[in-house]
Amino acid sequence: MSPLFENFRPLPDRPRALAHYRRVAAGYDASCSRIEPIRAEAIAWLSLAPGERVLDVACGTGATLPQLARAVAPHGEAVGVELCPEMAEQARRRADAAGPHARVLARAVEDLPDDGRRFDALLMCWTHDVLQSPPAMDRLVALARPGARIAIAGMIALPWAWGWPVNAVTLWRSRHYATTWANLDRPFRGLEARGATVRVVRRALWGSAYLAVGRMPGAPAGAPPRGPGAGA
Repeated sequence: MSPLFENFRPLPDRPRALAHYRRVAAGYDASCSRIEPIRAEAIAWLSLAPGERVLDVACGTGATLPQLARAVAPHGEAVGVELCPEMAEQARRRADAAGPHARVLARAVEDLPDDGRRFDALLMCWTHDVLQSPPAMDRLVALARPGARIAIAGMIALPWAWGWPVNAVTLWRSRHYATTWANLDRPFRGLEARGATVRVVRRALWGSAYLAVGRMPGAPAGAPPRGPGAGA
């Protein structure tokens, strides 16, 4: 079946996702130049502080790990998790170069271990498949401290009545990365269903990309608005 039809299934396909990313791993960094400003802004919204633990979900080749590690040093930790072994190996090299405050786990988000420590912040950049996986969402909720800060960036659909030309390009471009287009109108719906608060703060790339921020379940009632550099 063509990916254009397979992607209309409601849940992600882990084997197909792994095959996709193994094919593009060598040239993945070159394909990300257009999203680098959005990733940088997502990190800024997390307002990381020394001593915190941050999880880089589906970290790819680890491009953001050095910046995350610098933000939480000297006593914090930046952890990347990546399904594709070839991409995880590139991420490990970046983590090693960043020093002792960064490490990478080569596994699916659903299989993340629980060592009893919780994450203060989670970064999710272009992780649509992960966001559509109920077991992955359950795992992230379990591993995050109550009210942990989140920043999410990725692809999103415009209203089809007038945004169909942009949406068509988005679907075509994403066919080599995402294995489902479920919830493309609101990709973080699964997190919201589990009690997370999420709001979109920016749209980019002709409306086909978004940056959303918020908190995992358990945030104190009436938590003040946040912005880049505002702290926890």
